[in-house]
Amino acid sequence: MTPWPLTQARAGYETLLGLSLCGLIIASIQSYGLAWPVSVLPTLGSDFHAPINQIAWWLIDTVFAPVFAILLAVLMGAWLAALDRVAAPAGGQQWGRLGWLLLFGIVHAYLFWFGDLLAVYAISGLIAAAGARLRLMTQILLGGGLVVMTLLVLAGGAALGGLTGDSVTPETALGFPPERVAALTETYRSGFLARWPSNMGFALMQELILIVFLGGGIIGAMLLGMAAWQTGFFEPDWPVQTYVMTGMVALGIGLPMSGWASLQALSTGFAPSGLFATSLSGMAGALCLAYGFSALVLLACNAGVLQPVTEALARLGRVWLSGYLGASILLVFLFSGLPGANLFGLVPRWGLLLMALGLNAGLLSAAWFWVPRYRLGPVEWLWMVLVSRQRQNLRR
Repeated sequence: MTPWPLTQARAGYETLLGLSLCGLIIASIQSYGLAWPVSVLPTLGSDFHAPINQIAWWLIDTVFAPVFAILLAVLMGAWLAALDRVAAPAGGQQWGRLGWLLLFGIVHAYLFWFGDLLAVYAISGLIAAAGARLRLMTQILLGGGLVVMTLLVLAGGAALGGLTGDSVTPETALGFPPERVAALTETYRSGFLARWPSNMGFALMQELILIVFLGGGIIGAMLLGMAAWQTGFFEPDWPVQTYVMTGMVALGIGLPMSGWASLQALSTGFAPSGLFATSLSGMAGALCLAYGFSALVLLACNAGVLQPVTEALARLGRVWLSGYLGASILLVFLFSGLPGANLFGLVPRWGLLLMALGLNAGLLSAAWFWVPRYRLGPVEWLWMVLVSRQRQNLRR
């Protein structure tokens, strides 16, 4: 999301944006390399009984999913609030940017990867942009209310699922018995074109679920991002003690809650009767972690601690959209590009985690060398050309 119109807040914001991309890649790596039902319900995987795969799943589920999707929604809200100061919605700045972002997301979702977030976030942003000039307390109350309401809706749905009892297996409830999972895996192993119809169907399902059940929470997170921007949360002169105290408290609450939820689901075999407690604890923990990570990263930026790391993340944040789409397309072709010559279904979960870490290292390295030489990433450059309808300089 560029350009950031206020230079004082830019460094912290872009560092968080780079961190969100790294976190999203780790959180979503399983949905690239494994059949969709297996990534959602790990017990469907034949190798999940291995302790190392369970540890990898627990780590991803505890620390990364859905923490960085929440953080991205908050950052998008802050971007909309900052953009509103330089151009009111009537001026077309927000609508043009979000409209083209929606198109990028639709192409990405239906052509490449069903788990795309751009399209849903662009739609939510078109709604949330109207709240950029609300009073601070209104943004906090409305945004927080939408987030809490969404959390209760998800927990309520899990509770209804638990009423069926544990006699109904998760595999049956999900509608993917082992033979159907095997057939889906074989479809993805058959190559990019063979997987296309299935991917389009999953993309439609994913977007409907996100919009209907999570849309309110996404808009609420964006409103909270606008409130954070108003309070100066991203500014270098925000009180250090506030970052330290609130960040440590949030992490102290979020890590145990999220870790317990993942461990409880694992120990009960993802039994429907335990879904209410685990989903409520996991989502509440993820909200705390999103804030805790943000506060400590901004503290490091403002205090000059770990400067090489924060600078690398900030450079990645400046080319976030190019990194997001580039990494996704690369993973799609690695896992299901060529018929019979791809990695789909062959890499265990611990291997997927290592691949995500390696990909993040590659993205950070690429951004480190790209940003000093070019003003924008390739996709950001195209985005600005489409929005402004003018030629944009790519080189600095």
